[in-house]
Amino acid sequence: MRRYETIFVLRPDLGEAVLRQAIKRIEDIISHGGGEMVETEEWGVRELAYRVKRERRGYYVRLDYVAPAAALNEVERNLKLMDDVLRYLSVLVAEEANAAELRSEIEARQRRLAEARAAAAAQAASASEPLPPAEPESSEPTDEAADQDSEAGGGEA
Repeated sequence: MRRYETIFVLRPDLGEAVLRQAIKRIEDIISHGGGEMVETEEWGVRELAYRVKRERRGYYVRLDYVAPAAALNEVERNLKLMDDVLRYLSVLVAEEANAAELRSEIEARQRRLAEARAAAAAQAASASEPLPPAEPESSEPTDEAADQDSEAGGGEA
């Protein structure tokens, strides 16, 4: 089967229940068409580059899945018919793909990201700890500084 990625933009004024229902509807079309979902990412409400159907903002959703071409056609047909969808785009990512392998790769990537965030948080916490007080510097010149002043003619007048 082929691996596809579909990004679609929903109207931003939809309620939480309607958003979930629209996403679930597309996921069901994929699974009934013989495909398997790999990942669903909700990017949330974002500003559009230009007005689309009188909207300046949209709710972005990215679906990553493995499916036959017929399932992709059905997904796009339904996205075209849904009134709440402002725009959509589907892309063929790979000709041959295994959903189980893709899921394990994504889980490994998410674990690495979580570890990196934890390390960054620990580093930020250690950086925010107060530093020990520095030793006060004496205002008396050192021997070297006094020698340089006398050589430069900056001695006492």
